[in-house]
Amino acid sequence: MHWYQKAKKQSAILLTGMLLTSMLPVFVGTNTVYGTEVDNGCLAISGVGNVPITSVERNQLVTINYTLDPSGTHTVTQTRDAVDIAFVADVSGSMAYHMDKDDNKTPIRLDILKSASATLTNKFKTVNMGDRLGLIKFSSDASKVYDLTTEYEKVQTEIDKLKADGSTNIDDGLAKAKTMLTASGTKPVKQIILLTDGKATVWTDENDGNKQKSGGTSAANAAKADADVLAGLGIKVYTIALATAGSDEIDLDLLQYIATKTGGMAYEASSASQLSAIFDNIAKTIEAPAQLKTVTLRQPIPAGFILAPNENASNVRYEAATHEVVVNVGDINFPFDQDKIDLAIKLIPDTAAGDYPLQDAKVTYKDACNANRQFNINFGTQLSVSVRVVDKYGNVYIGNSQGELQRLRASDKQKQWTINKKKVAISDIHFIDTEIHSIVRITYKDGTTDQFDLKPTAPGTYELVDGNGKPISENGWHTGPGKLRSVSGSSSQLPSTTVYANDDFQGAYLAGYEISVDNGNWQPQSTSGVVIPDGNGVNFKTRAFTNAISGSASIPIAGAVATGNVSLDSSGPLISWSNDIDLTKPTNDAIIYITATDDLSPVTSVRVWFDNKSYSISSSSSKMTRNGNTYAFHLSDVTGFDTIEKRQGWHQIQFEATSIGGTTSTDKTPEYFVINPGPSATLKGMNYNAGDISDKPVSVAVVDEKYPVSDRTFGSHVEHGFTLKNMYYVIKQSSATPEASEWKPLASKRLTVTTKTNTTSGTYYVFLKLVDSSNVEMVQQPLIVKFDTEQNNN
Repeated sequence: MHWYQKAKKQSAILLTGMLLTSMLPVFVGTNTVYGTEVDNGCLAISGVGNVPITSVERNQLVTINYTLDPSGTHTVTQTRDAVDIAFVADVSGSMAYHMDKDDNKTPIRLDILKSASATLTNKFKTVNMGDRLGLIKFSSDASKVYDLTTEYEKVQTEIDKLKADGSTNIDDGLAKAKTMLTASGTKPVKQIILLTDGKATVWTDENDGNKQKSGGTSAANAAKADADVLAGLGIKVYTIALATAGSDEIDLDLLQYIATKTGGMAYEASSASQLSAIFDNIAKTIEAPAQLKTVTLRQPIPAGFILAPNENASNVRYEAATHEVVVNVGDINFPFDQDKIDLAIKLIPDTAAGDYPLQDAKVTYKDACNANRQFNINFGTQLSVSVRVVDKYGNVYIGNSQGELQRLRASDKQKQWTINKKKVAISDIHFIDTEIHSIVRITYKDGTTDQFDLKPTAPGTYELVDGNGKPISENGWHTGPGKLRSVSGSSSQLPSTTVYANDDFQGAYLAGYEISVDNGNWQPQSTSGVVIPDGNGVNFKTRAFTNAISGSASIPIAGAVATGNVSLDSSGPLISWSNDIDLTKPTNDAIIYITATDDLSPVTSVRVWFDNKSYSISSSSSKMTRNGNTYAFHLSDVTGFDTIEKRQGWHQIQFEATSIGGTTSTDKTPEYFVINPGPSATLKGMNYNAGDISDKPVSVAVVDEKYPVSDRTFGSHVEHGFTLKNMYYVIKQSSATPEASEWKPLASKRLTVTTKTNTTSGTYYVFLKLVDSSNVEMVQQPLIVKFDTEQNNN
């Protein structure tokens, strides 16, 4: 059969082997193609390309767009095998709806099908190549309406009779189509046109007696299984979704799967005219009178650029030998079903900052007369690459070919500053501190580096005061507790050549200061200051923090640390005292011991007062000696206690100790002690003188009694004196001090001494022991009495 056809530009419909990209930006500076062909009857392609964005950052997506324009006419004589086509039409209940089910002014869906299908039947009649067309309808199940035939008018008549009712069983429709086509023999080319307006809702379970079962997921999976079988049989399926754009009534993914799996195409129509055009296009696709073959686009890419992972279509590949990206467009069937063929290559610059020329793309193909053809797409531009790194907070760092490092704020990408120390392209930006991202190192193309610490410098000044609020300006011990306040002196570490675009790293840079004591938690500086506790060499640290690095007040980042230490003591020494009063010594000169200890600062002085502070002695006195923590002195060393009489009786003692930190401890309650030499008395013989020899019993009396401790008042405090409690005596012929068992109570202050029975002479020792009310016992010097009762008889 002979016919002559001209190229026709129709709505953009995806053909097998062709790439249709998503909507692209408006071309900027589109370059015209070299080598545009004159129509010679063999078909041709022209094309243009553009790069919407030529200034990009490293690792940022670079898109190169191309538009190929197939055109021309072709005269061909062709004989081909007949094609068997099963038209599978949806007659479910929704086909009785208006096209827009919410708008009754739109036509009925089934009416659209009936009207537009005439385009298909008439086309087969016009071509007259012996193609056969069969009709299958499906709703809840499917049935053959008209077997394969060349009587296209009869098929159209049956289409016009279709009525809508039931559910949507795409599975059974495809199964019945397979049965119809496989029964027609093996020679003819076999294809299916599937039209539906809804989602698969039921399916036929062949393993369960061909029962109809419901369930959207199962129904869709059954239809996909049919597509898999049809693909194995070489049967293409052209799917048509009859629905308004954006409608949720249709399962476009399922229809696309069926078409792609079997090598067919997926279409969408929402009007009779669109459906007619689709039927016409399917008929032409089946005819395929001519082709532009093996259309290939080759784009040299600059060194350091790579294909963006997972961003390119499956027919885009990189050819390492030529450093080109190759796009396999495939064959383009005539008549052309697309006004334009849009292609895209998506690259990522993985290289140093710089300017990289973009070379011409080359398009090669075989025309319809089998001649090799090619043309170039010229860009005449260069890709300017800057190095771009985003920190963990979303802030952007950009290094360009001029050696400039810029930082853009995360929240609004407003530029904060620019640093330019060297006019060499920056090849790398990374963070030294991977956890905080506060130290930025840049590497230049010549291999040299620069590094910038964004954190604040260490504070330069602070005010430290002791427990009395006095400034501490020297080392050593001080009165505690101390306070650290008025920390200041931090600033940015950025170089002086930094050009600031806003106040983020200038006036608003410092957010405050923090203080840590004894390696404890950091706490913010306050007007009252942070307390420094007692201790020997208590360390403290200060630092400034900024919100500028993270861009958020909730993520402050601290700077360099200034350190110091101080020794503080707010608690006075622990003080105790004891004495060594030896009552056996006639001097009764007590030794007083003061023990003063401090866990922190050393004790520097001790002072002791007596008797309402009438007398005192201190550690500065040469008469007070020190042995470790103990200070000692004799009571007689205190001015005012130089005699025994002054030392006897009750005394009040008060004392204090001072540590090197300046703290003083005083025993707030005076204590009291007594120097008690004990009671004393004399045994006196009545009518008997010492040394006499008596010839009769001697009467002895207790005389000259003394009790040296009397009542004494210290302010409101009274200590009572001591009185006689008991007297004991022993009369024996030995001068040895009596044993405890020998003492006898003396009821009165008189006793009689006589010789032993049957004894006329001898020497007797009379002992007296006095016990006062404080239980101090004193044994007096014995009275010696000599007897000779017979001396007057001589």
